[in-house]
Amino acid sequence: MKFTINRKYLSDKLTIVSRAISMYSPLPALSGIWIEVMKDKIQLTGSDSTISIQSTIYPDEINHLHIEQTGSIIVESKYLQEIVRKMDFDTIEFELMDTTLLRISNKQGVFHLNGIESNAYPELDFYQPKTEFKLSKNQLRTIVTQTAFACSDKDSRPVLTGINFKAIDTQLFCSATDTYRLARKIVQLEQPMDFNITISQKSLGDVVKSLEGEENDVDIFVDNKKVQFVFDDTLYQTNLLDGAFPDVERIIPKEFISFYQSDSTELARAIDRTNFIRKDKVHLIRLECAAKEVHLKTRSSEIGDSNEILMSAIYNGEDLTITCNGTYMLDAIKALNGERVEIDFTGVLKPFRLTNPEDQSVLMIVVPVRSFD
Repeated sequence: MKFTINRKYLSDKLTIVSRAISMYSPLPALSGIWIEVMKDKIQLTGSDSTISIQSTIYPDEINHLHIEQTGSIIVESKYLQEIVRKMDFDTIEFELMDTTLLRISNKQGVFHLNGIESNAYPELDFYQPKTEFKLSKNQLRTIVTQTAFACSDKDSRPVLTGINFKAIDTQLFCSATDTYRLARKIVQLEQPMDFNITISQKSLGDVVKSLEGEENDVDIFVDNKKVQFVFDDTLYQTNLLDGAFPDVERIIPKEFISFYQSDSTELARAIDRTNFIRKDKVHLIRLECAAKEVHLKTRSSEIGDSNEILMSAIYNGEDLTITCNGTYMLDAIKALNGERVEIDFTGVLKPFRLTNPEDQSVLMIVVPVRSFD
């Protein structure tokens, strides 16, 4: 095995593949990156047995890949990345000295890394599921940005740590909830589909981090066990989360008693200004809504209180006072990504809906709490 390649290009590919690797794997081979050099390409593979990433490098004018000899080896991921990232010069050379010793060099110096024979790597099943659909890179980024924050950070119900993808005809409903809030994004598909899967938020975050530019779509293959994302000569495969995702349609209110709308930046900044006023480490805010004016209040017996009038607020309906987690509200407003925010209320202790008046494809639900009085 012997080849030369652009250092920066290889470093970026190693970063992508290493996202599947666990440093605490009981199997030594899975703490490494499997490098396979063939006549016309190089394959880099990383896995923790739940997530597997395989990235292929073909010679081109950008990577300056030149293959002299074929071969393969498994190299500890953290050491390989560190060396490639910190070496100077644009081009570096790799050469397999024997079955387990890798030589990495450039004009400045030489490193030798001990590795593992490639036959020690476990067999990975990269079969391709039959159900296929496409999303643009921007669509996938937007889905994750506008929903992932609502995923649960607790492992007691693993299915809630992921984003649910439910396809009905030509609509893809992407939802996340920790039972205290809900975020949902609707995306139009090119053709009718029918599936209901939940993908780990971490996996989706890794995929989004690995996307480069806006060109080319992401091909997505799913079945009832796993999902594959294929983009830019990279295949990202992960197991689906087990368990039934909640029926979010039952959570989303359909009838409302009052309506609020204001400049989203004004509301977000007003909430953010009160972030230090917390009760039992929770940032609680109270909205006192009336047609004449809307107040945002906070209070803590240990810290102090605040009272602001929301100058851009427009309110219609029954007078209402509602208390909720300010952090949840702020997250939702940011994810809506609009100049104005609309809040539709159903009652004092009932879930309320936040939307962007200019984008009906996304909505947020926040569950209120009892007053901090």
